[in-house]
Amino acid sequence: MTGKRLHPTLPHLAGEAPTSLASRLAQLHLTEDAGARTFCTDMGIDFGKVVDGQPGALTALADLSGADPAMLAADAFRRVPEGHLFRGERFSKSSLVRTSLRFCPACLLDDCSGASKPEAAAYGRTIWSIASIRTCPLHGMEIFDAGPITPPSKTHDFAQVMKPLLPDLGAMADRATRRSASGLELYVLGRLAGAVGNAPWLDGLPLHVGMAICETIGTVDRFGREVRANKLSESEWADAGESGFRIACRGEAGIREFMKDLLRTYPYSRSATEGPQAVLGRFFTFLAFGVPHPDFDVVRDLVSDFMIEHMPFGPGDIIFGKPIERRVLHSVRSASQEIEVHPKRLRKVLHAAGVLTNEQMELPYGNATFDAAAAAQILTDAVDGLFMTEIEPYLGAGRVQTKLLVDSGLVAPMFPKRPDLDHLFRRRDLDAFLERMFVDAVPVEDPDEDMADVKKAVKRVCCSTIEIVRLVLDRKLSWVGRRTSERGFAALLVRVSEIRSVLRGSMDGWLTAKTIETTMRTNTKVVRSLIDLGYLRTEEIVSPLNRCPIRVVGQTVFDEFRQEYATLFEAMETTGIHFLKIQKRLTAIGVEPAIRREEVGAAFYRRSDLQRL
Repeated sequence: MTGKRLHPTLPHLAGEAPTSLASRLAQLHLTEDAGARTFCTDMGIDFGKVVDGQPGALTALADLSGADPAMLAADAFRRVPEGHLFRGERFSKSSLVRTSLRFCPACLLDDCSGASKPEAAAYGRTIWSIASIRTCPLHGMEIFDAGPITPPSKTHDFAQVMKPLLPDLGAMADRATRRSASGLELYVLGRLAGAVGNAPWLDGLPLHVGMAICETIGTVDRFGREVRANKLSESEWADAGESGFRIACRGEAGIREFMKDLLRTYPYSRSATEGPQAVLGRFFTFLAFGVPHPDFDVVRDLVSDFMIEHMPFGPGDIIFGKPIERRVLHSVRSASQEIEVHPKRLRKVLHAAGVLTNEQMELPYGNATFDAAAAAQILTDAVDGLFMTEIEPYLGAGRVQTKLLVDSGLVAPMFPKRPDLDHLFRRRDLDAFLERMFVDAVPVEDPDEDMADVKKAVKRVCCSTIEIVRLVLDRKLSWVGRRTSERGFAALLVRVSEIRSVLRGSMDGWLTAKTIETTMRTNTKVVRSLIDLGYLRTEEIVSPLNRCPIRVVGQTVFDEFRQEYATLFEAMETTGIHFLKIQKRLTAIGVEPAIRREEVGAAFYRRSDLQRL
């Protein structure tokens, strides 16, 4: 009968799968036991090609039944190497349920209402084969799944396998769960109808990817990271689709927020070594192991980028089978392993440098994360850091000299205000100190008598190590040498004569007690008493002779004292009157000494009182 119109025939109904049309025609024309496969063979049509949506087979069925070829093709799943195509959308094998009997009891009751031959009236909708369509949008009723079709030869023969169930449709409809179609289901139906724009990110994905991602995200969001997908009911899957679509319709921002929440709420162990599989749960395992199809790579890339930005992954790590080429975040643990510094010490260094907050100090090493690029120099300092005992040989200085350099601040620890880290020094700081020391140094193989290292120069000049070092650093010496047979601080050479000349200083402006004693023509007791009682204020300076500290009186202080006070001997020299007569006259007019003999061993009068004579 190829090339001839079948009579009587049946119309191709809205949304009907081509296999359903062939199955209904078989029920119309053949005996009870005959099915669509037999019918198509009799009509010269390859039923397998109708199942696969091959254009030639669909055209032959359309010609036979009188159906519109374009409408029939639009309702067919066409097999392609990557899966199936339906209305311009690609479906993977896992996104379709074509070997099970799925239907809406209410839709089939409507089909059979008033029909003289119900088995030829009830038809299978193509959308019922889409796994994510679990609700009839027309009746607000769950799609009934009668399970895999047996025997397999009857697969796709909708009318034949449905025929025994038609008497029970009313009871099925009464028992069916009532619910509204989820956001995901409405999105899928709308997209198959050509409606796009409300979810741009999902619109950019193959539909089967969008469906799978929405449901996977939804299962984790509704039922937790460790959800057992094979244990979920159809209603729970529908709820998951609703929840997942609500997240995914916001695009990358929504999915990133979803993953951030998983990161924030994960109950990390004290070691905090859990990876993305534990934190993201089924969402990660689904992408890693459940769907190797390359269509999912765009989602895998999104998740991979998120993990790199929010978890301590870097070169050497692999995510979804791809090596990581960049690092955004380090954790104390990952940085410790990379630079081989103990995490306890590293955490202190990062906190002292302001990289870690006080709150992060309470977190496990694996959870205390920080910007890897911003902390690169700190990590370098941490791995190159030297302890106090290590900087002695590094500087080439002895223990005493090293301590003097540190105590003076010329060599500063990495974190001087942290008592728990004041023993740790930056290698680059030590290098900079040595470079400053020897910037103008002249190489010397055989030092002459006047040349000496710092240790010997200190003894010969009677000065301190720090004084010589400061002279070198401040470029106040005309000559600095480097002994070629030594290294570091021990190689520094200076001229003893120059050090002695620079540090000698002078007594200009200062008077010793002995000098004052001579100038005033008095004795030591009087001068010492004047000093002790505060009439002559002293200061401590370094003696230019022996480099020892001495107490001296400033020339200005001494001059002010002599302008204020005078002895009777000084008055005698200026007036020519014997000091005894001066004393009698002063007593007669009621003038007493300003500084009594009983206090200091000599009497001192104010010069203003002496002018009353």
